[in-house]
Amino acid sequence: MNKTVYISGAEGGLGKALCEVFKKDGWMVIGTDIKPCTHANCDFFFQEDVANSGSMRRIHDCLKKKGIFIQCLINNAAIQLEKKLLETTEEEWNAVIQTNIGSIFLSTKYLFDLLNHCSIINIASVHSRATSKGLAAYVASKGAVTSLTKAMALELADHGIRVNVIIPGAIETEMLRKGLGRNKDPENAIKELIKAIPLGRIGNPFDVAHLALFLAENKQSSYITGQEFVCDGGVLAKLGSE
Repeated sequence: MNKTVYISGAEGGLGKALCEVFKKDGWMVIGTDIKPCTHANCDFFFQEDVANSGSMRRIHDCLKKKGIFIQCLINNAAIQLEKKLLETTEEEWNAVIQTNIGSIFLSTKYLFDLLNHCSIINIASVHSRATSKGLAAYVASKGAVTSLTKAMALELADHGIRVNVIIPGAIETEMLRKGLGRNKDPENAIKELIKAIPLGRIGNPFDVAHLALFLAENKQSSYITGQEFVCDGGVLAKLGSE
């Protein structure tokens, strides 16, 4: 194996798909998650909190000791809080911001010396462009991810590092189901969601994972950096008045 990918949030629905797609493509997969690993697609797995600097130091030190360098770093770890702004506690707000945006800062800072002609891929959300009530902390964090991506792309270009962001729409994951659970009738909410998507279906985690693989491969995307890639079935292309 001559290519290594680091994937945070490797136990989530999207994280598992990312691990599987990269593993099948011949990459060495390094996964991290606050939960234990339940699949076989990670060559190395760290059960750590990537929003914590101590955790990132431990991950760095272990990889450096093993002589492992990273060609693709995917910042996928995230938490979604279904709560109105005025009902959100300071502790909840800080937890969302630190996990969803702080972890990107920490991974870049602490793993920087291991990044070898690296493609960094940040995972945001359509909620960074248009959103719903009751998701303020999550929305703020994902909006920050898209902005940070541009800043990272400019600062890291001199080091041969590309940085892009994927903006998924409705993807079939536990996080989506949990979010729709805030509706009085979740099953009807799913039906209404599908009706609102031009392609007529909820996205599969592999839709995002294959896009990430494209952005990871220097042969295919070597001149792309600082860009947003929307993967939402056409939702953001549609006028809200339609």
